[in-house]
Amino acid sequence: MSLVSRKYWRVSLLVIASMASMASGSTKPVLNDWFALGSGCRAKSDLAGNVSMEGVAADAGTTDRYKAKFIFKDFALRGDSVDPSVEKFGRECAIRLNINPPPGKRIVGIRAQTRISSSKESGPTLDILSELKLGATSLGKIQQKLDGSARVAAREDSVFLEAGQGVGETLPQLGCGEAKIIGFDYSWIATRSQKQKGSMNVELGKEKSLVIEAILASCS
Repeated sequence: MSLVSRKYWRVSLLVIASMASMASGSTKPVLNDWFALGSGCRAKSDLAGNVSMEGVAADAGTTDRYKAKFIFKDFALRGDSVDPSVEKFGRECAIRLNINPPPGKRIVGIRAQTRISSSKESGPTLDILSELKLGATSLGKIQQKLDGSARVAAREDSVFLEAGQGVGETLPQLGCGEAKIIGFDYSWIATRSQKQKGSMNVELGKEKSLVIEAILASCS
C-alpha cells in the first residue's frame, strides 16, 4: 500500500501526461524532462528540491547509450524520527524520466543501478522494494524483507535492474523514435509494535545516487 498521498500522485499523473505530449517530435536531448515525487523526495527538471540530475558520459564507442545520474539529499527512513506509537511507516520516491530517441533510433534496453544501506535491531520488520518501469510496464523488481528476528549491522547492497529481471516483463517492441517515460520506484516500509522498539535505518548507499541507462539501436 502506497504511503504517498493521493494528491501527490494526481499531480504526478498530470506531469507524466505533459511530458509524454511534449516528447513527440521534440528537439530536446534524448534524456530530458524528469521529476521526483513521494513522501521522501520532491523535485523537477525546472524546480529545485532534494533530488538533482546530471548527465553521465557514455562509455567510449557506445554512442547509443545514454545515462542519467540522480543525486538524492535527505532521502532516508529512520525509526527514531517517527513517533513510537506509529506502528507502520515508510518513505517512497518515484523517479520519472522522459526518453526521446532521435530519428532513426529506437529503445532496445533499459537499466538502472543504485545502492541501498540498511541496519536494524531485532524487533521491527523492513520491506525494501526497488522497481524499474517503462510507462506502466514493470520491467524488473527486487524486494528484500528483513523480519523482526533479524539483527542487521550496517550493510550496503547493490541493486541492478533491467528488463525481464525477477517478476518483471521483457522490454516491449517499441516503434522507431517512440518516446517513453522511464520510471524507478523506491519503497521502504517499516512495521513494529509497541513491544518492538528496536532502532532501524534505511538510506541510499555512499554516493546517494541512482543511474538510469537507456540503450538505443538503429531502426533498420
